[in-house]
Order: sequence, then C-alpha cells, then structure tokens
Amino acid sequence: MTKEKTMRVAFIGSGKVATQLALIFRFHGINITGIFSRNHVSGKALSERLQCPFVAEPNDLDADLIIIATNDASVRELHTSLKKDTFIVYTAGAVNLADFPDENWGVFYPLQTFTKNRHLTVDEVPILMEANSNELRNLLEALCEKIGFQYDYCNSQNRQKYHLAAVYVNNFVNHLFHKAQIQLKENQLNWNLLKPLIEETVAKLDDLSAFDAQTGPARRNDQSTIHTHESLLNDEEVQLYKTLTNSIQKTYNHD
Repeated sequence: MTKEKTMRVAFIGSGKVATQLALIFRFHGINITGIFSRNHVSGKALSERLQCPFVAEPNDLDADLIIIATNDASVRELHTSLKKDTFIVYTAGAVNLADFPDENWGVFYPLQTFTKNRHLTVDEVPILMEANSNELRNLLEALCEKIGFQYDYCNSQNRQKYHLAAVYVNNFVNHLFHKAQIQLKENQLNWNLLKPLIEETVAKLDDLSAFDAQTGPARRNDQSTIHTHESLLNDEEVQLYKTLTNSIQKTYNHD
C-alpha cells in the first residue's frame, strides 16, 4: 500500500461514529467501498448516503482498511470472525490492542463526541492511533495526512486514560448541564442566560489551568451558600452536590 494509491476504506457499523467518520472520509476523497452493519436499516441508509454497497456479511467487505466503529463487545466478537488478509482498526476507546496481537490490527480512535445531525469538520476530530505493524502504521499516517486529521500515536494504556478524561470533560459535564436544565425548567427560568458563563468557563482554559480557574462557593468554603443550595435539592441531588463540593474542598484544602 503506497501513499500514491487510492486508499479503499470500508466501515463496520452505522451509528454516530461510523457515520461522521465516513462522511469526513468521503468529503476528502477517500474511496468508501462498503458498509456492514447489524442494523440493516441504518446500514443501508448510510451506504445510500455514501453511494457505496451495503454487504450482508463483514467478510464480504473489499478494502485496504476496515474500520470497526462499534461498541467494545462487538470488536471482540469481530476479531474471531473477520478474515486476516486486510488491515483492520477499531474506534473503541477502552479496548486494549494487546488483546488482538494480529499484525494487521490497530486502533483509530477519534477523541471527540458525535451526535446525530451535527456535522464536524476534520480539524475538530483529533485521532489517536496504534498499530501492530509498521505497514499499518504507515497506512494510517497516510490516511490522516490525506484527510487532514491532527493525529498522535498512543498506546492502549494511555488511550484508556484519554478516554477516562474525555468521560470527565464531556459525559459528566453534559450530565451536569442536564441537571441544570431540569432545575431551571422546573422553575421557569431561562437556560440561555447561562450560555455566556459556559462559554467563558471553557474559554479561560486557554489561559489558565482548571485548578487555577476554579471559583465558586466550594472553592471559597462558603458554607452559607452551600447550605442554601442544598435546601433547593432533593435527596439524590444533594448527594451529587455534596460529592462535587467535597472534591473541590479537598483539592483546595479550604484555602
């Protein structure tokens, strides 16, 4: 496989990750040769969108590189059934490549959150790569350079740590946004008024560490405000509030 040859890529999966990556690939001139998905409805819809075949079995895919964009369990199942004569990578963040020692296997992990009907550009999707052979590593590097992805090489242990950090900054934070939206909606208050605060919270991390950027009643050990907030919450919400407050207070030692 050389950089000059047109790269042929196929996808296993038709969910958010597969869809977003495949659309980015196609936009940047990568030849998508096929889609396999257990969900035939979404799989066929994606193949029609990409103008490529939908195949009945994963081993019917014909490509230089197959990208498995499915959950962790499916990656393990596919490892036992996929043919061994093509390069195969998976997008799962927490699966250890050491579990798949085959030379043709590797990792193509997009460090991003994907949401239906939201379209990301290539510069918004950094890639963490790992490969069991230099040939696959070179192919993945050529793919990233052709498309324009920012990429880095990362072993499974560090990728899992990135994945954990991503859960903190995306999944957990998003859940807190959800709790805030519920609280405001129940009191007929305006969520939009918090958006400048959210934007500034993220923006100032360009200039400060999160440690130095921390503000609020827990940081300053303002017990009066903390007790007032707790009085507004139900028992479950109080436990969440206390857990976060205690973590902040331990971090700053009540400074």
